[in-house]
Amino acid sequence: MRRKVLSLFAIVLIVLTGCSHDSDKTGASRESNDYSIKEELSTKKDVPSSFSFTYNDQKFEIVYFYESFIEYIKEAEMQPGNLDGLYIETIINPIAEERGVRLSKGWGFGTPTQLEILEKYLQSLIDNHDTIQKLIIDSLKKSADKLQPGSDKTIFVLPANPVDKDVMESVVGVSAVTWNENFISLQIAPPFFEESSLKRAVAHEYHHTVFFENNEMGNTLLESVLIEGKADTFAKIIYPDIQMPWSNFSSAENERQTWKVLKENTSSLSPAIQDDFFLGDPSKGIPEWANYKIGNKIMESFIEEYPSISISEWTDMPADEILTKSNYEEKH
Repeated sequence: MRRKVLSLFAIVLIVLTGCSHDSDKTGASRESNDYSIKEELSTKKDVPSSFSFTYNDQKFEIVYFYESFIEYIKEAEMQPGNLDGLYIETIINPIAEERGVRLSKGWGFGTPTQLEILEKYLQSLIDNHDTIQKLIIDSLKKSADKLQPGSDKTIFVLPANPVDKDVMESVVGVSAVTWNENFISLQIAPPFFEESSLKRAVAHEYHHTVFFENNEMGNTLLESVLIEGKADTFAKIIYPDIQMPWSNFSSAENERQTWKVLKENTSSLSPAIQDDFFLGDPSKGIPEWANYKIGNKIMESFIEEYPSISISEWTDMPADEILTKSNYEEKH
């Protein structure tokens, strides 16, 4: 059973104070040859570990997985020929074992090899801890006000892998994964980070966790499209003034072509087709992030037809029922 949902968020022009857009300037600077960022990072009293709070009788825990990355950097400098093994030992296995998930070294969890930049990422996250924590808490509370969860939620905060800088820049510094109804991981790349991207990411992933409390992931193309459309619609309800590049199609023709392919493959279980809807396929006229875009459009049409149906009701409504009631096909 697949339970993991990968979400990449990109919003523009609201920059976290202290997070430079130049990776060479991110975090603390070295004042002398004897000064090491690792010395500052290794001062454990300055490194946040976790924060728990209760809201509406619901427990939330934010875990900052920084100390393990500090340990990885130290060990990696002593064993440069064993980076993969060290990363699995210090990062991959502890998260997987603690949270009960199957964590592979796929995208976003590949072995970091640019250790100096990773140090700077960590220092920037530590320096901006209060701001990051406030953004996460505020988004969780706003989300819980709209959709009450039934199970505890844990959010892991990690530095992104510097080698993924191009993708992280395109999503403005935040990528997120919902693993199950209890566990979200957030990866942040400080050089590209913007506050709005984190707020929307938390709201989006929160919806996924509540969805998973009563529903399975689903395997069809339509189910994968609607799970993202629902979460994105929820995030837009929480933050209506924050626009995302995958909220809308660039042209009516893009939308028509995406719908044509979706209509022909609603029940498809093909990973290749689902990848097309995420990565895009120009040969088929499918744009990048088409799953979000068409999912948003179907949900917009559904809510237009049934404005009185509650968030909780449509969260648990089957994908095919959402599509039928949306009258999206009749409108397109």
